[in-house]
Amino acid sequence: MSLPGVTFIRREPGPAVQLGRADVALFAGLVARDPAALPERLRAFLAEGGWVPMTRPESGDSAATLALLGLPVPVESWDEFTALYRWDGREVENGAPGTIPSNLGLAVRSFFAEGGRKAYVLRTGDPLPLVDFSVTEQAFVAAKRDLLDGLGKARLGQEGLERLPLLPGFAEPDNDPDPSHRETWTGAAALFGIEDVAMLLLPDLVELCAGRPEQVTGEAPPPAPAEDFKPCAPALPAASPDDRPAMPEWRAPRLAPADYALWSRALGHVLDLLGRPRGPSHRRDVILVGALPLPLASSGLDRGEERNPLLLLSENDAVIHGQTLFSADQIGNARLQLAYPWVSTEASKLCPEGVESPDGVFAGLLAKQALAKGAFHSAAGQEPVTVRATVPTLDLADLRSSSDRSEWLGERISLIGPRHGRLALLSDATMADSRAWRPGGVSRLMNIVLRAGRHLGQDQMFEPSGPQLWSRLRNQMERFLDDLAGRGALTAAGGQAPYEVRCDRTTMTQSDIDAGRAIMQVGFTVAYPVVRITVSLNLIEPPRTVAREAA
Repeated sequence: MSLPGVTFIRREPGPAVQLGRADVALFAGLVARDPAALPERLRAFLAEGGWVPMTRPESGDSAATLALLGLPVPVESWDEFTALYRWDGREVENGAPGTIPSNLGLAVRSFFAEGGRKAYVLRTGDPLPLVDFSVTEQAFVAAKRDLLDGLGKARLGQEGLERLPLLPGFAEPDNDPDPSHRETWTGAAALFGIEDVAMLLLPDLVELCAGRPEQVTGEAPPPAPAEDFKPCAPALPAASPDDRPAMPEWRAPRLAPADYALWSRALGHVLDLLGRPRGPSHRRDVILVGALPLPLASSGLDRGEERNPLLLLSENDAVIHGQTLFSADQIGNARLQLAYPWVSTEASKLCPEGVESPDGVFAGLLAKQALAKGAFHSAAGQEPVTVRATVPTLDLADLRSSSDRSEWLGERISLIGPRHGRLALLSDATMADSRAWRPGGVSRLMNIVLRAGRHLGQDQMFEPSGPQLWSRLRNQMERFLDDLAGRGALTAAGGQAPYEVRCDRTTMTQSDIDAGRAIMQVGFTVAYPVVRITVSLNLIEPPRTVAREAA
């Protein structure tokens, strides 16, 4: 019998988070909402996670909930995504007929087509039109920058649409998101509330950092051949032309030097967000997956940077005064993976230059490899099923450093290019400054261990710190590392055991014990390449994680 004023709503428990899973991606960006009703499963997920108020089913959803604005939505197939979002309805020109797919929609489509199984989609608003000649170029660019860091009030396109900033706190560091305050989890910061996310993608980032797209200039037609009269041939039956899309008249987003500097700062802000050491909700276990932007030749980047990006990335003053983009102060980070070049797919044929950003394709290949063999294995060698061509077409002989030709771009960038006559993922690399951290599998393995350590600490958060707790934590971590070693992630090298776990009085001081902190140190040897890593895990508040390479 129900009680007056009290309503009981039955909710089925959600699936448990799999600590070793590293294939789940969060896509944050601009995509239109399809006016479809929300499935009950999604409504329950949002309510149980605290993203929306829990209501009775018969009371219906609020307008804010139906818009799915700023809400992380789990999808496990392309069909689930298209049932909720109108991914291909982006205006080419404000107020004119004709639409193209959105950047986020293309990335999600490629992710699932290449082998991804689960993603979260966080909608920050409807896409801006590709071009808008009703405003000045300065106003157009300002509206795009506003979606990066401002109040999200960009009004290009349909009037009255609300849009949220993609990178909260980017323009105002004092208003940075805080992992301990849910009300600050807007835009990309929503990952603080999603435990099983292993990859973060921002498909609109490059375009939001670019200026107004350039128009494709038509080439002069070749001269007509000389007249040569011949006897008439029999008339052929009339043939209808193939139904082909017209050549896109706009160039894909390209960055000038100042745009690259903005893009680099934006990536740095996101990486700082992931590594923020406030409490147990840091997300150093998440890889930021993005795309290396194409250079804008008309801005002075016309020395071959498009075919040899090392000219852009590894030379001082190319973009950042006195520094290189590769430096640790810019985008040299083990938690960042960039794919290149841009790719042509069936879905992108109506887009500028017929290409899309390669981050969705790359994330799908990473997810496929993680599910099949484990995230610690390199994804290089896989052949993407959706990619028909690349822009530009890479000549591997040109991808060496212009100075001593000793550094290959594939050591820092995840490349898609020709291999045995077919397109394949040629490298799986991070942007780390240290060579030991450049293999993508090494960083993803570290992320798996960090995620496991965080969950162990959260499960034992209110237990008294003492030998009994220390032994329990050590045993749980050893079982987890045993599983990784059995799957080939760890190896015994140089007479050392694959791993070592310590959690006792040698890893913490009496002050730590009195304060309720339990500190566990974990050392392990990665199977490939052989790198010894030591991790110190402070599992009771305030948790902190430190990783260093052993000599």
